[in-house]
Formats: sequence, C-alpha cells, structure tokens
Amino acid sequence: MADLGADRIHATKTRAGRDAYPIANGVTLYVGALVALEGGYLNHYADGANDVFVGIVTGPGIGISPGAALTGNTSGTPVPQARVDSSGVTLVGVPMAGSPDATKVGDLVYCADSDTDNMTLTIGSLNHPIGFMSRFGSATDVDVTLFTPTEMLSQATA
Repeated sequence: MADLGADRIHATKTRAGRDAYPIANGVTLYVGALVALEGGYLNHYADGANDVFVGIVTGPGIGISPGAALTGNTSGTPVPQARVDSSGVTLVGVPMAGSPDATKVGDLVYCADSDTDNMTLTIGSLNHPIGFMSRFGSATDVDVTLFTPTEMLSQATA
C-alpha cells in the first residue's frame, strides 16, 4: 500500500449535535426521553450492556408526521426516525435521587431507564453514567450535563 498521493475531500460531520435515528420496531418514544442505540436502532435507555447512550429525544424525524406518535416500524418506507440531541446538552432544574448536595457537583449521574425523573447519583447496580451533576439548587432543582455518545463510551465502567 502507498501513502495518499492526491487530495481526497471526505464528507464529515461533528461527533455530536442533533441527529435522527431509526426507531426500533414497535417501540414508542416520547420527546424528553433518554435514548440509546441498541442493535442499530433507537430505543429507551436502559443502562444495558448493549446500550450506547446517544442523548435526549427532541421530536419526530423522517417518516413521522408532526404530532404523531414516535413509533418504530422497521419494515416501513422510510423507517420512522426520531430526532435526538446528542450534543451533551444540560438539563436545567431536574430532580435528582441519591442525596444530591453542593459537594456532589461534578459527580457522575446514572439512570436505569428513559425517564429523566429517575436520574440518580447512586451507582447501585447501574454501570453506565450518562452525564454529571453540573449545578445544585435542591434535590428537585439540579442541572445535569448529559454526555455525548463519545463521552459516555469513554466513561463506561462495565
């Protein structure tokens, strides 16, 4: 093999931002849900070994009309997609379990499912952090900065 001997311009995009992903067959997602890629399709985040956390659902993508349910149909043409913010957005003023206080700003945040109300600082049986606590006001007023997919993968503990 030889080194590249002429210009080659590749199409590129950022590693995180706003993307649309095909929804797993029969799965219904909601705006504001934490989501993961599982077997190439978007699904509810579940802290599973095969889940790659990608971010939070922001709305319908290709194949879904505005106002319609975000439900996957892998035999559809096109396969329905949901838009996802994977930029590492900060969720402002959300509740947090795991005894949050000002000394825990910067601690990793975990969640067992797709509901942001279930985020916690307690690891327990959870393996994959989805972000960190970036501000403390009270147990019901915490800011959480979500990880980009790349950051999540670099933090994986199991």
